[in-house]
Amino acid sequence: MPIFQDNNTDDIEGKNMEFIIGRRVRNLRLNARMTLETLAYEAGISKALASKIENGKVTSSISTYIKVARTLGIPLSELLKEGEDVHFVLVRKDEKKPAPHRKTPHGYHFESLGSNWPNKAWSPFLLTYEPLPNPPRTSPGFNYEGEEFLYILQGRLEFFCGENRYELEPGDCLFVDATISHGGRALGPDKCIALMIAIPRNP
Repeated sequence: MPIFQDNNTDDIEGKNMEFIIGRRVRNLRLNARMTLETLAYEAGISKALASKIENGKVTSSISTYIKVARTLGIPLSELLKEGEDVHFVLVRKDEKKPAPHRKTPHGYHFESLGSNWPNKAWSPFLLTYEPLPNPPRTSPGFNYEGEEFLYILQGRLEFFCGENRYELEPGDCLFVDATISHGGRALGPDKCIALMIAIPRNP
């Protein structure tokens, strides 16, 4: 029998996305009788980061959330969802979308699109890359078991994939083997907005 359930959402109503994700990670970990050390080791992250995630103290990259979800044996959509499962989702352009309270340490923040759609094999995000005052000249180094699709909507993006570097403009799109070290940042003085679809591979 599980030792923890995540059925009652009353205590997380109105909380920010980091808190909701953290509570869900902790409950799922305890359900699986998994230690924090084991979660961190199998997800390939530090114990300190795993603890911060569970306590809602950090906004992690999408790739980190994918690794945590995979370790817990759930789709990424289940980890990031808000509210109850439904069978039809319409997301209006002016509708507030689930987004972390903080920007990630890598110069972008993301909004989850269609977060209530249950158990989907792919997860769409709207990424906003803010220009960095002193951008590094190397890849952020994201990687996970899966694939990505990226479509540039606004601004310019510098994108690294393995040893390759690309400059992307509105209308450009990119397919990525996410097991390869990759990542991007805004190119120039303006922010860049992109549609990203992550397709994690099943454990």
